[in-house]
Amino acid sequence: MRRESAERNERDEAWADGAERVAELAGSLLRNVGRHVRELVEDVADDSLDVASEAETLYESARERLSEAREAVGATPRLSRVVGEGAALLARHRALRALRAARRELTGRPERARDDLHRHTARRLRLLCEELRGGILKLGQFASTRADLLPAPYVAELSKLQDRVPALPAEAVVERLDAALGPDWGERFTSFEPAPLAAASLAQVHGATLADGTPVAVKLLVPGIEACVEADLAALRVLAPALRGLLHRVDLETLVAELSRAVERELDFEAEARAAHELHAAFADDPDVIVPEVHDDASGPGVLVMERIDGERLIDFLDGCAARGEAGARDRDRVFATLVRCFCEQVLVHGVFQGDPHPGNFLVVPGERGPRLALLDFGCIERHDAPTRTAYASLAMAVLARDRARMAACFEALGFRSRDGGTAGLEAYAELFLAAFREGMRLDVDVDHAAHVRRILDLTEENPIAEIPGHFVLLGRVFASLGGLIVRYRPDLRLSALLRPGLAAALRTP
Repeated sequence: MRRESAERNERDEAWADGAERVAELAGSLLRNVGRHVRELVEDVADDSLDVASEAETLYESARERLSEAREAVGATPRLSRVVGEGAALLARHRALRALRAARRELTGRPERARDDLHRHTARRLRLLCEELRGGILKLGQFASTRADLLPAPYVAELSKLQDRVPALPAEAVVERLDAALGPDWGERFTSFEPAPLAAASLAQVHGATLADGTPVAVKLLVPGIEACVEADLAALRVLAPALRGLLHRVDLETLVAELSRAVERELDFEAEARAAHELHAAFADDPDVIVPEVHDDASGPGVLVMERIDGERLIDFLDGCAARGEAGARDRDRVFATLVRCFCEQVLVHGVFQGDPHPGNFLVVPGERGPRLALLDFGCIERHDAPTRTAYASLAMAVLARDRARMAACFEALGFRSRDGGTAGLEAYAELFLAAFREGMRLDVDVDHAAHVRRILDLTEENPIAEIPGHFVLLGRVFASLGGLIVRYRPDLRLSALLRPGLAAALRTP
C-alpha cells in the first residue's frame, strides 16, 4: 500500500511538473518584451493573472500578446522572471489540487488535507524567495509575521527566511559607499570592517571608526535594491488576483498594500534616522534603555551611520541566564521587565514604537545596576497620536476592570465598527476579548500568550465586526512577538506594575 501511494505521489509530481513547465514557457515569453513596467502591468495583467489558474491558458494568452507587447511594452527581466516563476508555482499548486480532487471523486477516498497542499506550495515558495532574494525575500520575511492573515504552513516555512541571507561581496559595499558618500568616503573613517556585523535582505551593517575615533555601525542598502523592489512589488500586484483562489480567507489587497508599505519604509533611511532621533530623545533619561545616536553628518543616501553598541544578542543572553541559577533568573526578569515597560512607554507615552520587535533587534549591555537593553533597527516604525494613545490606555483600564460596556465604547473610539452599526456586536466582541485576555494575563502558569493574542485577532471572524483598525492588528502582532518570548523563558513579571506608569501618563495626555 505504501509503495502504491509513493508511486501515485511520484505521478502527481510529474504531472504537476509538466503543468509548471508550460507556465514557465509563458514566463520565458514575458522575459523577452521591452521596457515599460507599468504599461505591462496594465496591458497584460488581466490575461496573465486569469490564466495563472491554468497553465495552458497562460501560455496561449502570453503567446497571443507577445507581438503586441514587444512593440508597446517592456518588462524588466526581474519583473518578468518573478511573474513567470509565480505563475508557474500557482499552476503547479492548482494542478495538484485538481488531480487530488479528481481522485477523490473517482475512488471515493478522502482528499488530502488542505494544509498538506499548502505545506508543499509553501516550501517551494520559500525556496523561490531564497533564490530571487531582493524585495521578494524581504516580502517573504514580512509575510512570515502575518499569522493573522496567512495559513500556518506558510508562516512556518517562510519564517525560515529570517536567518538565510548571505553577505554582500566587498565590491558591492564599495559601490554603495562611493555612490552615497563620494569616492573619498574612506577619509571619513579611520577603519572600516569589510566583514558585516549583520546581513539582511535589503541592507547590511558594518563596524567602522570615524575620523575622530568614535566607533560606529554603518548600515547600507544593497546596491540596486530600489529598482529591484519596485519590480518585485509590481509583480506582486500582478499576481495578487490569481492568489485569491489559493488563499481564500486572506484579504490580499490589505496584505499586498501592507507589505508594499513595509518594504518601502525599510528603504527610507531618512525616516529611520528621524525615528532613531525621536526614540533616543524619548529614552535619554532612562538608565535601563539604550537607543544609539545617529551621525547625520557622516550618513548619506542609502547609508546610515549610528553609534555602535556592543552587547550580547538578546536570545544568547537569555539562554545563558538559565545556567547561572538565581543570579541568572534575576537578570532574565530584569531584562524582560525593561522590554515590556519600554514597549508600553513607546506605545502609550511616546507614540512612536518599533513595529518589528524581532529578537535580533535587541542587545543586552552590562550596566552598574544590572543588564541594560539596547534597541536596534528603526526601519519599521509606527506612530500613534495622542487621542489614539489615550483610547488604548482607556481600553487597557477597562480590560483590567473587566468592564465590558466600557470596553465596547473604547473599541468604537479606536475605529471598530459592527456590521449593524450598533453596540451589541462590540459588546459581544468585548466579552470574548476579555476572556482571552484574562487567560493571557496569567504569567505565572504555562500559557501560550502569543496564541492568546492571535485568538483575540481571530475573534473578528466569529462576531459581527465589520471593521477592525489596522493599528490594532499591528499592536497585536507586536505583543504576540513579545508574548512568544515570555512563553519561551517564563520570567517572573508583575504586569500591572509595569503597565501602570504608562497608562497613567497616557490618560493625563491633553
